[in-house]
Amino acid sequence: MPAVLRLTSSAAGAVLTLLLLSVRSVSSVLVDDNNDFTLERSLQLNSNVTILNDGAVHTINEKFYRKSFHVRNTTLILEKGGSIVAAEDWPGIRLVTSSTFNMLNGGIVQGWQDTPAVELHNGQSSDDTASFADIYGGAIIGGKSVDGVGGDAFYVHGFGTKANIFGGLFMGGIGQDDNMEGLSIIVQNFASVHIYSGSFQGEMEVGKGSNIIFYGCFLQYGATITGEFVDGTQLDVVVKTKNDGKVSLVAVSEQVCDTQPSMQPTGFPTISPRPTPAVSYGEMMRPCLVSASILLAVLLAGLS
Repeated sequence: MPAVLRLTSSAAGAVLTLLLLSVRSVSSVLVDDNNDFTLERSLQLNSNVTILNDGAVHTINEKFYRKSFHVRNTTLILEKGGSIVAAEDWPGIRLVTSSTFNMLNGGIVQGWQDTPAVELHNGQSSDDTASFADIYGGAIIGGKSVDGVGGDAFYVHGFGTKANIFGGLFMGGIGQDDNMEGLSIIVQNFASVHIYSGSFQGEMEVGKGSNIIFYGCFLQYGATITGEFVDGTQLDVVVKTKNDGKVSLVAVSEQVCDTQPSMQPTGFPTISPRPTPAVSYGEMMRPCLVSASILLAVLLAGLS
């Protein structure tokens, strides 16, 4: 019978008000293809950046302050109770080369200054090494900058890399002039983001060969997308396109639109087949928004 070892540790640094109550490590389990054995992998306790590159499924449900995770060929799950404030000059989570990220209700990731809070990358020049994400709730918040532009929240990049967003809060970082200058979503280099619900504070940007797809009842006026997701969540966001980046508006069968998703308004309702997204973990959940008091505490506290 395989032994399972769990390690905990305390991390130095101030505790972020209302969000970060303790700093402890988590452990994760690697099972081989034949289920013949189980290997326990503990996080690297003496580094501000933990490298996960073992093909395991790692779950975070604890609090980390000034800690970042570099994930390669590995699956990372952020559960309720798990939160990360990034290490200096690092994203909170960077996933590259055939990695998978699942974020559930309650998880929180905050970036550092002008670095994205979460980066999802391919890292190679082939769709075979694409990375994937399913986000159901929680919050991804760009870092606050005291002397520059606020950080972006979620950065998706690389051939075939894909993120499905079913809920949660995506908030660009605050810049030196106390304006929200960071992007909520940025998609580049033949990647795609499929958005079924969520709250987005800060503009979006879609670039080279990439696509952002909104599912629901929406209209596009210039760069502004307005409308409603199937669960009733409202959307009003500016999406900038560069280098053949695209924005797609798709109706779903559960929702009858007063105006069909279009570049221009129409007077006809639209009912169309609902796309079936590939969901790799859990059930579809309603958005879980962080309360105003918690967000205010995060933004006022900044990073010391």
